[in-house]
Amino acid sequence: MKKNNVAVLAVTALLATSLAGCGGGTKESNSPSPSATDSTSPSAAATDAATASTAPTAASGAPVTITVLSEGSTNIGSGNLADLFAPKEEELKGKGISVEYTPGKSFAVDAFGYLFNKSMYNQLQAKNISVNYEDWGWADNLIQKETAAFLAQNVPDLIVGETQMPGFAQQGLLEPFPDDLANEIRDKVVEASWKPMEYNGKIYGLAAQPGVSSLFWNKKLVKEAGIDPDKAPASWEELLDNIKKVTAAGKGKYYGGGVYAGANAGGYLRFGPLLVINGGGFATDGQPAFNTAQNVETVQFLRDLNANFPPGVMVATSEGTFFDAWYKGQLAYNIDGPWGAQQSRDKGIDVGMAPIPLSPNGKAGNITIGAAFYSVPKDAKNKEAAFEYIKTMFSKEIQQIVADSNNRSPVLKEVADSADYKAQHPEMYNHYLAMSGNVQGLPTFAKDNSKAWQTFGDAVVKSIMTKGDIQAILDDAQKKAESVTK
Repeated sequence: MKKNNVAVLAVTALLATSLAGCGGGTKESNSPSPSATDSTSPSAAATDAATASTAPTAASGAPVTITVLSEGSTNIGSGNLADLFAPKEEELKGKGISVEYTPGKSFAVDAFGYLFNKSMYNQLQAKNISVNYEDWGWADNLIQKETAAFLAQNVPDLIVGETQMPGFAQQGLLEPFPDDLANEIRDKVVEASWKPMEYNGKIYGLAAQPGVSSLFWNKKLVKEAGIDPDKAPASWEELLDNIKKVTAAGKGKYYGGGVYAGANAGGYLRFGPLLVINGGGFATDGQPAFNTAQNVETVQFLRDLNANFPPGVMVATSEGTFFDAWYKGQLAYNIDGPWGAQQSRDKGIDVGMAPIPLSPNGKAGNITIGAAFYSVPKDAKNKEAAFEYIKTMFSKEIQQIVADSNNRSPVLKEVADSADYKAQHPEMYNHYLAMSGNVQGLPTFAKDNSKAWQTFGDAVVKSIMTKGDIQAILDDAQKKAESVTK
């Protein structure tokens, strides 16, 4: 397939139908429908990089500058990386935040982006690689700009994104990782960092600090219901029993809660792990797989949970409604990404954190959430240097910084499996363990992606909010989705 045809396919399959993922517990997630006529075009820096007739490579020994899209948790500004440290350091010091760092010691989370990039800068400079950062936003805006760049064949050397990235790989728009790099990643790096970006045996992206969901509980509310606040439920049955006890104890002032299940990406990312654990899922080879027996069982569990929420909160159109209730102490249980621990404590909630309980016949599994995958476009001009950037992302120095932030888990096994990390960060170590094995990303449907997703989301909401036959509701959703995806 020619590049132009591939790019056009990407527009129809991704730009008009992509899902925008969620990077934090209070950030809005939904299904965007950005216009293919967006007037925003790739920056001059990206254009220059794409139109240069020749470019030095890291292997040649000549200096090379790569253009990299930034993402929120590591972003320290736009422009040449060397010029960004001084103003960022001044900003942090003005807030009373130190940028001093000793490996193995914790630091203020606000300093994470500075420390991450300082280490990246030092390691890449030793390889004659300089970095120019471009901020193209996130979610809808990012998807629009990236797809426009693919159409124009004016791409940065490294792009970043969440739920749209596997679709870009499937459309042939990304460069597969060199075999030696891919083999090193498979050997040294936990699956959640790369498995969602594996396609036809090749790796197309890597996240330096992805998240997967865990179970959180408000210890105060749990204790008031007579439940041991330091004991995590091990099964769906035990979780539901605990939730019912909290709802009864709350007498309308607070509820057991459980998980957000709105018909948007924020919902799919959070109740999706329950589908995976129970042996179900969203799709198989780009086609809907909505009406399996396993999915019916999981949706029945969601319906049971809904009786332990304030009316409408579990399936609210905005995930903010759910998290407002959580942070106000109105819900006892919640499934969210790893940031949920610190964010809850910042709100004064004494929170417990553990792996998501298993269904009766279930096995451990999860879906990445807040995972910023970095990939090299097919049309990038400095691919070798771009892959050096990716390799640096999972270096021991960078991953130790991730570990010491205590906000995400490191993905480098050498760091995460160390005795020091297990002892100093027991909750995040459990999160690291949850990132191994059967970890998936949200799939991209073969055609009319957003219609397929909305069909499923609406069916789940209908199943939760009515007494209708769940199998029949999901059968109908399957039929409707197949009519647009095949």
